Amino acid sequence: MTFISTGFVLFFLLTATVFYAVPQRIKWVVLLCASYIFYALNNPKALIFIILSTTISFFTADKLSAINSECEEKRSKTEDKQERKEIRTHYNAIKKRFVSLGVVSCFAILAVLKYTNFVVFNINSVFKTSIQMFHFLLPLGISFYTFQVVSYMLDVYNGKYPAEKNLFHYALYVSWFPSILQGPISRYNELRPQFFETEHHFSLENTQFAMQRILWGFLKKLVIADRATEVVTYIFGNHADLPWYITFTGLFFYSIELYADFSGGMDVVIGVSELMGIKLTENFRQPFFSQSIAEFWRRWHITLGTWMKDYVFYPYSLSNFSTSMGKKLAKISKTASKLVPACLGNLLVFFIVGVWHGAEWHFIVYGLYNGILIVLGILFKPLFEKLITLFHINAQSTYWKAFRIIRTFLLINIGWAFDDVTDLHMSASMIKQLFTFTNGSLIQNWKFDTFSELTIYTVALFSVIWLIISILKEKGVDVRKSISKLALPVRWTIYLALILSVPFFQAANMVGFIYAQF
Repeated sequence: MTFISTGFVLFFLLTATVFYAVPQRIKWVVLLCASYIFYALNNPKALIFIILSTTISFFTADKLSAINSECEEKRSKTEDKQERKEIRTHYNAIKKRFVSLGVVSCFAILAVLKYTNFVVFNINSVFKTSIQMFHFLLPLGISFYTFQVVSYMLDVYNGKYPAEKNLFHYALYVSWFPSILQGPISRYNELRPQFFETEHHFSLENTQFAMQRILWGFLKKLVIADRATEVVTYIFGNHADLPWYITFTGLFFYSIELYADFSGGMDVVIGVSELMGIKLTENFRQPFFSQSIAEFWRRWHITLGTWMKDYVFYPYSLSNFSTSMGKKLAKISKTASKLVPACLGNLLVFFIVGVWHGAEWHFIVYGLYNGILIVLGILFKPLFEKLITLFHINAQSTYWKAFRIIRTFLLINIGWAFDDVTDLHMSASMIKQLFTFTNGSLIQNWKFDTFSELTIYTVALFSVIWLIISILKEKGVDVRKSISKLALPVRWTIYLALILSVPFFQAANMVGFIYAQF
């Protein structure tokens, strides 16, 4: 059951109806049942894996919380600072063993199911062996819920909050059906109060806002993304016979496709959650207005970025390896002692981002491409600042900001050549074609044999509307509230235009959400 199916619409409307009909004390039960029913309808066999991850992380965190309590109790019974320090060291060592076991176990499930065949393929390629590939079931959304359960265990380990005592309460957090397939990656302390402590009452205004968000998500997915897919599929599949500027057009349309697909899915997820009074973290913040690659990743897939920052970058930066390296480099150069650990931390983060995207080398290169650009930005920042001063450039001017936005956008588009491809050979071929400026005569091979010109015009029209809305949001305008304050005829004209645009302009072939397979 995908988010763009009639079945899903009926499912979440029925869930919302029952949710508001039952007493407050059992509303969470309705959401838990709906979440597991939804997951089972997608693939009942996959339930075993989400139940396993939920159980492992729940009991690991429960043990960690007990150790935390026992540690504090013993420390409270002595005033001796050295003894208190020894008690904490002792219990920290115990906690580390338990959290390591829990985290490794949950990541092992993900690794075995998602990456075993990648390892087998590379072993066969390098050592000329013939190990048979495995036919594992890959549960929907396993990357997302694995990151959630790991963040929960690490938060409890760090004493951010106590462990949940009710297994079924915790199971709802892990399996919450709107976000289970493609995020956002939520934190337990953000969702728990909304599930179990907030009074939820039906609100007409809230329902209108939620339905607007859902419809806007459907339009981005079914009209913009799915139509852009037609163009991308043709250009990527025939890039060797097309000039460099058509190849770049394909990458540009892939930007539109991916952003509309992923953010459209987020609009549906956030809207469905909002329909039941649950507010999820926003996952996008106008990323194509970014002035650097680092800023782009702070605006794109925000919850993945914050997860990597909190659970990979900061722990690495504070690790014995990183601090020891910094001290050694400080004897040579104070600048190097700060820059090198930060650069290595960014490369580590984006290597993991690449692996997270998929079990293919081109995804790993995609991650490292972004990491290297960020590292270069860090290393050359002093030089850039000197050049700005030398050439008397006003860094706050609109023209300079526009230049940086366009530069970042071009770099991001080049990076897509490592994302939506079959392998690194195709990536290399696209990059080569992209920078072969002498092949303009290949334009004769450009033909609309798999899509019509209407597709391009439709994508362009709705992308312009989307751009205008994005500019307003970038300026701090709450678009939904602004629309709600318009005169009734104007407001309903906009609503009807949104409602009717989806069936009237949607692509002939619906494509599943890209991130639903993560």
